[in-house]
Order: sequence, then C-alpha cells, then structure tokens
Amino acid sequence: MAILLVLLLPLLSWPTIVSAEDNTFKPGDEFLIACGARSLDSVPDGRIFKTDHEAQGYLQTKQDILVSVPSADVPSPIYLSARIFKEDATYAFTLKSAGWHWVRLHFFPINNTEFDLRAATFSVNTDKYALLHNFNINNNTEAVLKEYLINMTDPNFSIQFKPLKNSAAFINAIEVVSAPDILISDQATNLFPVNDFAGLNDFGYEVVYRLNMGGPLITSENDTLSRRWVPDKPYLKHEALAKKASVPTSSIKYGPGTSPLIAPATVYASAEQMADSETRIQKFNITWNFVADATFSYVVRLHFCDIVSKSLNDLYFNVYLNGKKAISGLDLSSIEDELAVPYFKDIVVDASLMSNGLAVEVGPMDDETGTRNAILNGLEVFKMSSKVNSLDGVFGVDGEVLEKHKVVTYVGFGLMFGAFIGLGAMVLKWHKRPQDWQKRNSFSSWLLPVHAGDQSFMTSKTSMGSHKTNFYSSTLGLGRPALNPQLPREQVNLAEWAMQWKRKGLLEKIIDPLLVGTINPESLKKFAEAAEKCLAEHGVDRPTMGDVLWNLEYALQLQESFSAGKDEDESKISATVADSPAIVPTPDPISTSVAEDNKSPAEAQVIDEHSGTAMFAQFSGLNGR
Repeated sequence: MAILLVLLLPLLSWPTIVSAEDNTFKPGDEFLIACGARSLDSVPDGRIFKTDHEAQGYLQTKQDILVSVPSADVPSPIYLSARIFKEDATYAFTLKSAGWHWVRLHFFPINNTEFDLRAATFSVNTDKYALLHNFNINNNTEAVLKEYLINMTDPNFSIQFKPLKNSAAFINAIEVVSAPDILISDQATNLFPVNDFAGLNDFGYEVVYRLNMGGPLITSENDTLSRRWVPDKPYLKHEALAKKASVPTSSIKYGPGTSPLIAPATVYASAEQMADSETRIQKFNITWNFVADATFSYVVRLHFCDIVSKSLNDLYFNVYLNGKKAISGLDLSSIEDELAVPYFKDIVVDASLMSNGLAVEVGPMDDETGTRNAILNGLEVFKMSSKVNSLDGVFGVDGEVLEKHKVVTYVGFGLMFGAFIGLGAMVLKWHKRPQDWQKRNSFSSWLLPVHAGDQSFMTSKTSMGSHKTNFYSSTLGLGRPALNPQLPREQVNLAEWAMQWKRKGLLEKIIDPLLVGTINPESLKKFAEAAEKCLAEHGVDRPTMGDVLWNLEYALQLQESFSAGKDEDESKISATVADSPAIVPTPDPISTSVAEDNKSPAEAQVIDEHSGTAMFAQFSGLNGR
C-alpha cells in the first residue's frame, strides 16, 4: 500500500503543477526587432529588442533605407527609428514552436527629409493572412500598434511589406512571440442564432479593442504577455450611468478555469457598475459603443469578477450585444460558489449583425431577483479573418477574393452603368451630329459610337453581347452580377455593398489590387458620388443624363491629369518618393435648374468655363433620368 501511494503521489500533484505553470509563461519564440535602429536603450517593460544590424538575417530586401530621430513624444524608444521600403520586402522567421503567436507591428511616422511617412500607403501580408490592405497612417501623430493573434502550423513564417506604386512602406518595430495555448479556446457561443460555435482555432485574429473597465491604463510593464489595456471611459455612451468599483488585486482568486494569462488581476480588480445601484429602481443599461467593420465577424470576450456583492447569489444581470441578449441572468457567485473569482465568456458576433458597429450593454434583470445592479470588468474584441483569410479589406493574399467572388474592378455599380448605356443610347440617337470632339478619349466618345450613326435603335438592340458591349462591361465595371445570392449577405447587392464602403471612406479597399496606386483618389471619389446619385430611391432625386456625363467626364479629366503627372514623376530621379501632382479645384457639377430647363438650343451652346470641354453643350438640356 505504501508503494502504491508513492506511485500515485506524482499523479495527484500534477493538476497543481499545471495550475502553477498556467500562471507563468516563457515563450518558445520571441523575435523582437527595432527596425532602423543602430543602437537601442532598454524599453520600459525590460524586454530586449534587436537592432536593425542584429536582425539583418531576417530581412530580404534590395534596399537599405533607415531613418531615426533622437527624441519624440512616443511611449517607447522603438518608435524613434524606422526602416523604409520602396519595393516589396520580407521578414522571414524560423519558428521553434507551433501554436498561437502574437504578431505586433509598430508604426510611427518619423519626420525626415527623405520621405513623408504620413502619406505612405502599403499592404502587409503573412504567408496566409492579409493583415493590412492599403494601410495609411492618415496623418496620425501618435504611435500606432497593430496586434494580431495567429495560430502557426508551419515553422517558416514571413511578413511581407508591399508599398503602392510611387509610395513607400515603413515599419518601426516587429514582434513575433509565442502565446499560451489557453489564450484561445476552440469553443465559443454564437450570438445569433444562439448555439455553440466550434472552430476558433481555424481563424486568425486582430486585437481591435482591449479595455480595463473602471481601472487605469495597463501597459506591457504590468501584463505578463506584454498586452496593453486602455480605460473604458472614451467608449461609454452615457458616463453618468456608470460608477467605478475596485478592490486590491490581492483579493482576486483565480479558479481552475482561469489564469492571469487570460487577463491580469488588475483587470478583474476594477469594474464599471450601475450608478446609484443601491436604490433598487434602476431600469437602464450601461452601454459601450465601438466602431467595427461590417465585413468581418468578431469574437467578443467579456471579463467578469464579482467584486461588488456582499453575499452569494445576490447579483443577477443580463448582457446584450448589438441589442440581442448574449447572457441571461448571470450569477457570477454560482459559477465557483465564491466571490471575487474571475470568469470570462467568448461570444461570436456574425458580420451580418455588425452593420451599425458594436454595442455592449449590461443591465439588471427584469424581475426583483437580488440587487438591481450589473458589472463588467474587462472587454476584448477580436476581429476574425474572413473566408479568404483577410483581416483588412476584401482581398486575401495574392488577390484571392477576385477569383472566388469576382469583385468588380472599378467599384462596380453594374445596374447604374446598364442604365447609363441604355439611356445614353436613346439620348444620343436624338443628338446624332458627330463633331470633332467626339473623337476625344472621353466617356461620351465611348457612348456616342453605340447609336450615333444612321443605324436604327432596333438594330442596336441586337448588338448587345457583341465585342463592343463586352468592352463596355469590362471597362465600366460590369465585372459581376448586380445581385449574387451566392455571396455573403452583405455583398449580395453590389450597389448597396459598394455604398457601404463609400460611406466608410474606404473605397480603395474593394478595388482591384492591380489598380491600386494607379487611380487618382479624387477621380474615384467623384466616380462614386455620381454612382450614388444615380442610385437614389426616388427618380426626382437622380441626376439628369447631362449631369451624369458631366461627372464622368470630370472624373476622367482628374484621372488623366493624375496619370500624366505620374509619367513625369517616373522620369525623375528615384531617390525620393514622387508626390502626386496637385489638381486644380473645380466646382462640383451643378444641378439642372428650372431656368436651365427652359433654355433654347442656341443658349445651350454657351457653356460655363468650368464644364471641362465644349462637348457638354450637346447635353446641357438633357433632363432624362
């Protein structure tokens, strides 16, 4: 019997050893690179970053462009230097361990005489995931951290930087560090329809938000895994409805299912609770609002720890995500039969529910069970990779989405251009007096040949499907059906989907990657504005055919000026990144007024100097919609 006990003792003590190991973590892989740095003082959290020279073995590039400044208002010295790429470049790593890894990219636009890094636009990919697509610092004067969590299954891992044509890419620091496997479970709960969600290990994630409710900023110095937790105050919808609560961190008692690796005790030792909760008459929720990309699904991780109750089974409350009940009647004390024990819950929110961003709410139950109060200690929001393994935009690595979903080249709007061609045919049948300017490279010169001769309209209808109309389809954006039920819900209606991206100011995210950098942003904006007007619900709100042609011609002129300027830039010395030529501001296209409707044909020939070309004298009186 004594011998049997000796043999069993190691097995009995194994759970304790595992629990102890769960509270500490030593990463198998830890690549920390201060890009562009020739020397580096220690960073505040004590970690050691390799200088650019020490990390040269990881980098594959034909260039050696380093910039640095002696000082700046940044949180860490890793932001005082940067490496710049004018061509594609790759950092390649050989991993020692498989499993979850942090990938952290640090950006800060250092002032220098070589490049304007605030204007730099570029993409960043790994072997599997598109991390950033057409990324731009957008004149941000603060340091930017992009943080990802990726499940590595291949020992060879690389990060590629791809600058746009005539632009540059840059990076201040890179982290590729092992993460504990307990950080992401394969199981979660689906918000709607309510059911279990399996397969979280098959996705890549971007950490979009990480909040410490009711508590202070937590930096990498105070988090075992070098995470950053920010206060929740900027995200509270009504600050007056929330009240902070806190206890000493020593009061937090981790149970078997939790660990400081999930979240540090500082997160669980503070919370937001309902203001004046002791009155028992509260009928409101505490709400936090977040901006989110409706193209992606998200994992919302809710952190709870009952630090406000004085007895067990006294706090019951509900949790809502985007107005839907995510957790009903949560009683934290019943989970571990003890107070001040951390608990977290992962909930998957489908992209179809993210059209208005993300709203997180906690509020009391409707009945009189227990104290009318509700709390939330911490929150993490992870963006899930799409079906084409993208975490930014609709294109995967190597433009995969173009093959699978046939996303249109020029933002699309197939219905609109079908109307353009059909209506243009009837209008131009009436105005069939070819002039010299019709030979110009303009939208009207594309439309006029369709029916400008003596051919009958009946004959022209039989030409649909010919080489000529195929040219229109490929050139003007009829790259996919206007309605495609096989696509994800938000992409079924091409026009509505494109308008969503326009309203977010991110049209460049859905154009053909091969055209990125060759399109004038102002031309694309004018093109999209014209399309949006044509999609107005009521006919009276839609522009006339003359206005449509005006807008298209104006967009074409902007593009031609942009292309001509780039040709001149490319002929110059390539030591610096060429700036795009300035476009002379032109007033927005004017709407046809009642007075203009009554102009005589002779008066219609007199046009304003801002109309671009004399060709619009032919269309100034056309009011068809």
